[in-house]
Amino acid sequence: MLNRLLEIPWIENILPDRLRPVQDEILLEEATLYTLHEAERILEHVIQQSSKYSKNRTVKKKHHEYVITVKIKKKMISLIIFDTYYSKSKFKKRIYIQCYRKHFKADHGVGKCKEASIHYTKDKKTYVRSVKKSPYTQNLFYKIDKLDDALLGQLIQNEKEANYPSRINQLKSNDQVKSLVIETNRLISHTRKLHIDPLIEKRLEHIIDHTEALLPEFSLLEIEERHMVKRMLNDDIPNLIHTFLSLSPENKLEQRENVFVALSKMELTLIRLKEDLEKARVERMEHLLKLNYLRYSNERND
Repeated sequence: MLNRLLEIPWIENILPDRLRPVQDEILLEEATLYTLHEAERILEHVIQQSSKYSKNRTVKKKHHEYVITVKIKKKMISLIIFDTYYSKSKFKKRIYIQCYRKHFKADHGVGKCKEASIHYTKDKKTYVRSVKKSPYTQNLFYKIDKLDDALLGQLIQNEKEANYPSRINQLKSNDQVKSLVIETNRLISHTRKLHIDPLIEKRLEHIIDHTEALLPEFSLLEIEERHMVKRMLNDDIPNLIHTFLSLSPENKLEQRENVFVALSKMELTLIRLKEDLEKARVERMEHLLKLNYLRYSNERND
């Protein structure tokens, strides 16, 4: 109910400060964007090292311009970002994000957000606003969700087995791509909450379908083709979608068609790869039939 109210333009004026969305200008500074990107990088590092953080753990990076802290507890994952006195940012700020672990309290399959606030100074006044819906913080929530799964042992092992039970013993070389498909599915779920364009969402789902169709014989593709698919899922699609989400409504409308075309080209590439694999299978079938015909025809003549 609250999320629906937040989407009504005039409702913002009567909301308490902590629920009013932060203005873009507060986060759009180069220094702030760099700090947010650094927080994403630290979260990704913790994800990769998740096997070391099975218990309560605090990971902190101190820089002369900012301090970033990730706190992992049984019930909660917290991210704290604050500018130091030496920060080049015009608006000195502190960002607090707290998300419940999904096994404790979930909202549509994602750990429920307990707090997503920013405290900053502007014109010698202090303000408190929400960063929950800000396009510039969405990658942080995305990676916190990813970290939660990694800590639960689902990211690469358990989750892929649940999604691909019939394929789990097929071609171990496909494991990385299966994990990337899971991540792309995660991206779709994440963007669906942000009301991304339905046509773009549908195109992403088609890309997932075509990629899954390639998995059983993925190793038969050329090295360059395998690399291209991995890059598409791991880098190109997340970067494209998260950048699109960070645009203003006007620029989103202007770039919508370009994003759709870019995703369509990716889909056509996957369709071509599927057709190439099918063609190779048909050629092999014809070769085997011809070989067997010659082999057993000779035996009858003998």
